[in-house]
Amino acid sequence: MEMTYQQETSPTISSHSNDNQPLISHQDTSEESDLDTLDSKSNTDSSNNNSRTNNPDHSHTDSDSDSDSNSDSDSDADSDSSSDSGSDVLTSDDSERSGSDDEKSITSFGPDSEGSADETPELNLSPQDKRLQYLVSSLISLGYKGPAIIKTLYEKHGIQISPRNLTRKRKEWALRQCDLQKSPPPPPLSPPVRASVLSSHAKGMNLKEIQARLTQETGVDVTICTVQSYLRKLNLKLLPNDLSDGRITMEKVFEAINNARDCLLQHNTGYRRMRIILIRQYNIRIPRQIIYNVLKEIDPEGMSQRLRQACKRRVYRTLGPNHIWACDGHDKLKRLGITIYGFIDAWSRKVLGMFVHVTNNNPQHIGLYFFHLVSKVGGIPLKVTSDYGTETVEMAVHQMSLSHIYAGISKEEAEKRMHFTKSTHNQKIEALWSQMMKQHNRSIKHNIMTEIENGTYDPDDHTQK
Repeated sequence: MEMTYQQETSPTISSHSNDNQPLISHQDTSEESDLDTLDSKSNTDSSNNNSRTNNPDHSHTDSDSDSDSNSDSDSDADSDSSSDSGSDVLTSDDSERSGSDDEKSITSFGPDSEGSADETPELNLSPQDKRLQYLVSSLISLGYKGPAIIKTLYEKHGIQISPRNLTRKRKEWALRQCDLQKSPPPPPLSPPVRASVLSSHAKGMNLKEIQARLTQETGVDVTICTVQSYLRKLNLKLLPNDLSDGRITMEKVFEAINNARDCLLQHNTGYRRMRIILIRQYNIRIPRQIIYNVLKEIDPEGMSQRLRQACKRRVYRTLGPNHIWACDGHDKLKRLGITIYGFIDAWSRKVLGMFVHVTNNNPQHIGLYFFHLVSKVGGIPLKVTSDYGTETVEMAVHQMSLSHIYAGISKEEAEKRMHFTKSTHNQKIEALWSQMMKQHNRSIKHNIMTEIENGTYDPDDHTQK
């Protein structure tokens, strides 16, 4: 009985001379070493196939031997084939049922390679396709996408393939993303992160406010996209509609808006500000258009007056943070014994400080406020803008002297870092006082007058004042 092994030689695919070039600029060195290992392993497999075909040791005894020697050679051949199949992934111990050794496809990778190999049908692949299949599956396991796979195959392995052919072969080899094993679902949110996101959403905060509060409360610093994914996991919407969801009715909306206008003294509040009030005070979330329609029905005259006040604003140009500090006093509550002096950054509109005292006309007080901000911020601005009042003399001296000493400039240049203008032209700080009058002054006056009428507060008493 004569038994011989027939196996096709596997010609190798010649690669270009640019093997030493980098693969893809964004891949790290570890991935390059993995690709070098894959290429060397693929070439080694092909060379092993050639050596087996040309090696005379794999042929057995000729037909002149007796039956005993034939049986011994058969057993030796079986042991040799089993040892070869255990050491090489391209050989099989049962060629009659499995077909040729070259027909076994290498499409599986990762921890579930056996299961995926059973699901993938066996294909009659040429050695070139088998090598290409092995390289493509390995690149996919490393996280490469279609264009990166094509570029890597050409630059590193000398294989040129079009996107259309790559898509077709990935479909034949079950290497598409839909055919591969899905990644496990992400872990649930930790209790502190979950509580912070739920609390911030309940207070009507936007994405940036939720992000800042999450970092402050839990120490977790994430991006805006991650905050959005947190909201999706918790099934939360930034702009929900409680009316369409059936949580509230229009009667509740009218009742809440009337209560805000009467009890919270928000008579002059527009629909944008009213939406924030409804979220934070009444836990009602509805679109702004609905609030606009309700306010137009409740107070049509007020809404028309607000529209007529629209005007074209001038462009206020600043170079960046701490370029201009705008400062001014607020005297609208002075008859009640309350005076305010404020500082604001003109670029970011950040309120740097608001100082409440019985007077805001004392230049020493204003100079002390300026020193307090400088020590808190850690430096002085390039320019300070204020009106011509006598209370700003000390502050102007401090700004110019500090600029002359620490900025290394002349006194003439330091004088230009203090800018005096009309109070009506100091736009940024005046806009702050306008918002304060609309949102806070009315309620402050109402509370103080109520306490005076009830006899619990005496404005003439210096101790209470």
